[in-house]
Formats: sequence, C-alpha cells, structure tokens
Amino acid sequence: MSMLSRRQFLRTSGAVVAAGVAPSVLPSRRARAADKELIPKKLPFPPNDEFGSYEPSITPDSNTIYFARFAGSGDKRVLSTTTDLFVTHRVRQSGEWPGTGADWTPPERLPDTVNSDSMDQEPRIMPDGKTLYFMSRRPGGRGGADIWVSTKQPNGQWTQAQNVGPNVNSEHVDHCFMPLGLPGEDNTSVFISLRPRENGTPSASDVYTSRMENGAWQPAKRYESKLLDSIGFKCRVNAVARDGLVLGVVSVHDFGKFHRMVFVHYDPATKEWKGPIVDAPFNQVNVDGACPMFTAGGDKMIWSAGYDRGPGPVSTSGGTGSTYDLFWLKTSDIVAYYKTKAALA
Repeated sequence: MSMLSRRQFLRTSGAVVAAGVAPSVLPSRRARAADKELIPKKLPFPPNDEFGSYEPSITPDSNTIYFARFAGSGDKRVLSTTTDLFVTHRVRQSGEWPGTGADWTPPERLPDTVNSDSMDQEPRIMPDGKTLYFMSRRPGGRGGADIWVSTKQPNGQWTQAQNVGPNVNSEHVDHCFMPLGLPGEDNTSVFISLRPRENGTPSASDVYTSRMENGAWQPAKRYESKLLDSIGFKCRVNAVARDGLVLGVVSVHDFGKFHRMVFVHYDPATKEWKGPIVDAPFNQVNVDGACPMFTAGGDKMIWSAGYDRGPGPVSTSGGTGSTYDLFWLKTSDIVAYYKTKAALA
C-alpha cells in the first residue's frame, strides 16, 4: 500500500498556494529576551515516552489525552503502516497539573473499532469526554481522507467508527476537525478541506465550518476570512476567548515541510479575523511543532513538537515520522504575549 508524506497529503487534491506568512527567522536579541516569557512546558514521562506523541486532544478535566503515534516510532503496538490513535490517563489527580510521570498511565492503543490498518490521526475528544472525532484514510470514505467518529459506551468499549457523512466530508481531503472556539459558536466545528471552491477550479486548502443542529452536522460552508486566506499551507485553526481577547492559533506548513504556529485575533464587533500575524516565539527552523488544541474551558493549550528531538521529517512516504513530545502553556500567558506583540495591551 503506497502511503503519502505529510506534504503529499496536503497536495493530494491539487496545488496549495502559499501566501502571506514568511518563513520563521531567528529573532533579534531583544526579541529573544522578551520571548523568554513564553517558554513551552513539557509534560512528564509518561504521558511522554520514547515513542513520541503527536496531535494531542485533551478532555475538559485535563486528565485524559488522546494522540496519534507513528508506526516508525518503534512501538510495536502501532498496527497500521502509518499511525494509530492512543490514550493516556492521569490517575493520581492530587496536586498541581500535570503532576509527575507517576500520576499518568503509560499510553495505550485504542481498539480496532477506532483504529484501522490505514492512517488514523488528528483525534478530537468532545466536551462529553466520550465522543471522539478523527481523520482517517480507511476504506469506505468519500475522499482521500475523511472525518470519522466513535463513541465510548458506559462499559468502556468504543463503538465501530462511522463516517461523519457528506455534509462534512467531500470527495477530496478533509481533516483537522476542531472546535471553532468563537463566543456563541459552541456547536460549530472548523476543519481544513482541499475541495475546489467552485466546480472546475483547482483544489484549495481552505477553512470550512459545520454546525451541529438536532444531532446532525449541517452542510459545510467555506469560512470567509481575508486574513485566514492570506495564510498559506494552513492545516489547523483553533480559537479561544480569554482575558478580553479572542485568540486564534493557526498551524502552518513552512513550504509544506514543517509545522509552526502563528497567532491572530478575532474582533467580535466586526466579526472579522485581524492581525498582526505573530509567530509563536518557540517556533524552530526545521523542527516540527504545532497541532495545538485548547481545553474545553480554555485555560491551557496543548500541542506536539520536536523541540528537544531536533530536526526531522514530518512524515515520509513509508508512513514514518519524527518523534514528538507533548508541550503546554497557560492560555492567559499566550494571550498576554500576543497582546504585547500586537500592541493591544
């Protein structure tokens, strides 16, 4: 079975045009001094371990983390040729979060009702703590990659994963199904799709939304935003309202190679995304670090990165990838940093 690299994955349904965001550059001395105020915090071992953790999603109580793991990590429990989904639990919950490695269970693979023999990535656990959405390339989908869902039953078993359906999935690549995070939009999800904007036009890496109404996801709509459109190679969009600001974080590919993160903000009065576009100060050249997700309460952001592992591929044609660790920061600290850089404070 021929697997696609992360770069090829983004280009499967057509060319993606990069625009608006320049590659990361080394900051000045003054900038580096200011950047020390926003230093990623590494989670303990476990939930981190020698095999790596990718694209984390965390429950509202912050005590369960779902993530993807590459087959090339050396973990023999990964049964697909690319990635499987795993979970870790904080079983000793006294003391300050996240605690120590003694507080967490070793990561365990989710069952075959969730995982398949194809690429399974980008988990997203819902606020109910039992509904899990994720991206999969398994047979039975509509396009190159689709959004699927599985539900944890009272007995702890996971239901057989089901395709979310044509209101969300297209005949192209659809991935990174995440909460929109804007005030008043609790039932709206945002995702990236490579479907054409119009029939007969090339595929584009665009942001789409779908709203849950009466237990069903409504037909997806392209999310109109000049600012977000100006950011090329987008692969994830999240937002959170905190400390008087609606902060947005966008995962970006540096020319289709490595993830990095940029911050923007949303103006509820005009209902528009606005700049300036601010690079995360912990972005590193040729080091993958992105796929962020905020907790349901918005108090912290968690993501995966290879900061302590050094440069490495996002993925390869054989389905392998770099080894990533889980990092986190308090949302209030990120908001304060953005306000300073954007001269909003």
